Amino acid sequence: MTDPARRKLAWVILFRLVLDTVLLGGTAFWQVEAGGAAPALATALYGIVLATFVASLAFAAWLASGRWLTGLAWAQIAADVAIATAVVAITGWNDSVFVFMYSLAIVEGAILLFRVGAVGALVLSVATYVSVIVLLAPGRPAVLSLFAHAGAFFATAALATYLAEQLRSTGERLEARESDLEAVTALQEAIVQSVAAGLVTLDAADRVTFLNRAGEQITGLHADEVRGQPASRWFSGMQEQTGRDETDFENVRGERLRLGYTHFALRGRDGKPIGRAVIFQDLSGLRAMEERVQRSERLADIGRVAAGLAHELRNPVAAMSGSIELLRTGLELAPDEARLMDIVTREASRLNELVTRFLEYARPAVPRRGHTDLARLASDTLEVFANDPAAASIRVERELAPAGCRCDSDLMRQVLWNLLANAAHAARWHNAASRDRGRVTVRTGMDEDGWARLEVEDDGAGIPAQDLPRLFTPFFTTKERGSGLGLATVQRVVDAHHGTIVAGPGGDGGARFVVRLPPEG
Repeated sequence: MTDPARRKLAWVILFRLVLDTVLLGGTAFWQVEAGGAAPALATALYGIVLATFVASLAFAAWLASGRWLTGLAWAQIAADVAIATAVVAITGWNDSVFVFMYSLAIVEGAILLFRVGAVGALVLSVATYVSVIVLLAPGRPAVLSLFAHAGAFFATAALATYLAEQLRSTGERLEARESDLEAVTALQEAIVQSVAAGLVTLDAADRVTFLNRAGEQITGLHADEVRGQPASRWFSGMQEQTGRDETDFENVRGERLRLGYTHFALRGRDGKPIGRAVIFQDLSGLRAMEERVQRSERLADIGRVAAGLAHELRNPVAAMSGSIELLRTGLELAPDEARLMDIVTREASRLNELVTRFLEYARPAVPRRGHTDLARLASDTLEVFANDPAAASIRVERELAPAGCRCDSDLMRQVLWNLLANAAHAARWHNAASRDRGRVTVRTGMDEDGWARLEVEDDGAGIPAQDLPRLFTPFFTTKERGSGLGLATVQRVVDAHHGTIVAGPGGDGGARFVVRLPPEG
């Protein structure tokens, strides 16, 4: 039997105890006090009350065992019919005021076992009552009274059966509705939780009522943590309610994101607003991709101009350099004149180098990818860099863990060399006043998502916040004689490998550059 049936059995046991105690105990007490009952009658009534308590305790133990509960229901119906018969027998037989207890047994049968229980209790009650009155009652029984009582039993059974069946039918419909509601609720929950976009709902007072799983992942918050809290505490950047908009958002993990969001009203069945909902998405990757596409388009334009520009610049520079060399060999120059000639030659060579680097940036080679361990590549590059003058006044530390990826090893050496040169310059100049050797740290390893990572960190002065957005822009430099093409070229190479490069503060206040390359495969 189900849990509702168990509860009904428990209530019937309790009801029997209360009813028998009040009716039988009270009657016995009244009759004894009034002096109108023989001691034998009082003893019999008390015996019935005691027997009722014992039977109820036995039924309670049976119910606790949880076995054969349908048999327990029939046993209780039979016990109530027996109790009614005993009470009727000692309180006046056909004239007893307790004949209605048979009707209570019939109602009990309908409650416990519906139509089957009501019919069984009716048959048992009529058969027992008629048999006892006809066979055991003293004197001749009143036939009219028997028919009246039996008719009352039938009427009670009919009414109790109808009500019990209606109750069962209503309960089944309610269970079906509840089951449907649970299914719809579960489906709605699954849909809302499976949506890739974040969803937060707010009540009329702008308090958070729901945050889905995607919203938890984006914001780093937990639904239980923010439920009931003012939305302005967590989502202050998304308070604008006019259509679709975007905002900068910093989640609890400290990540700065670009979120796109849309508001819509929540209304009840009567059409009145009951709150609102906000759908939001992390657009950081999309905006970064748009920036890369725009940068690629600009570089494509630069590349088309570069070839003609290089031709136009290199020819005059070559002519100037050749002419200066001829003049130096054919003329006797004073020291000042010779010094001016050297300046012209040096600057012409510098201009030619700038044009060459610009061409490398505007038209980078297509990567020839192959399996590469960034740890091995970094170790080899550092061995060569140790002989460079830029490394003379710094200390290079290594934290190299295997980091396999598919990349062009020559281009990645160029990337690492540029980052090392910049880091060495920053560390050297920042520590020049204290005469301490600057420090540059190179790290390699694998991220949890399978991407290979290369880091170069220095203990220099760091990168001013206002310079970060322009750091990889061509010709932007903070060096006195820098070309502004080193980091721009680095980014071009990393982009060609479909990787990412991020600049930010280092652990000791300097700068850190992190290059990530996609996994092999």
